[in-house]
Amino acid sequence: MPDELKGFRGPHPIKAMLVVVIIVAIQIALPREVTPGPAWLIIFVELSGIPIVFISRTMGIVATKRFRYVMDVYFFLLICSGAANAFLLLVAALDDSASSGIALLFAGFGVLAISVLTFGLIYWWIDGGGPLRRMEGTVTQWDFQFPQQQALVEEWQPTLFDYLYVAYTNILAFSPTDAMPLTHRVKLLFTVQSAISVLTVVVTVGHAINVIAN
Repeated sequence: MPDELKGFRGPHPIKAMLVVVIIVAIQIALPREVTPGPAWLIIFVELSGIPIVFISRTMGIVATKRFRYVMDVYFFLLICSGAANAFLLLVAALDDSASSGIALLFAGFGVLAISVLTFGLIYWWIDGGGPLRRMEGTVTQWDFQFPQQQALVEEWQPTLFDYLYVAYTNILAFSPTDAMPLTHRVKLLFTVQSAISVLTVVVTVGHAINVIAN
């Protein structure tokens, strides 16, 4: 059994929580002007996933519909915060007096990193009904089709790293490369992530490079 799924069987999914901590660390490092609302609010929203998962695992309610609804709301807020970061970054890029080119370039890479980590975490959470179903082998409908699954590699299961890689390739190619999306919800998430990437890379980062060059 992959280490990723072993971790999920324990008191809490440590690797997933580490991803949340990294998201928060990058968010704190971003310039204030690209952080939506009070700085503490978005950080509180991002960190709230850790105690939610910890408590649910302790109480043994990780597979209940109510818990999945709570996690869906949490991930929706993560997507909204990432989209808000990208929009505010665009506003800052259009305002020549708002930030230096180097600051905008740094913020652009930060927003892209948050996008990769956020969507990678979401893909890991929803694929096949979640990591618990994948671990138990009770998946009835996969959301992704990985090359290893097409090749019928025995006992292979995608790990958190695989989903982070899918999210990473999606922001570079703006389309699926490593794994194919099979369901409408994943195709919608791919579209949202690609839109955030286009907004950040084409407009913001490109503008920042022009400012530095001049």
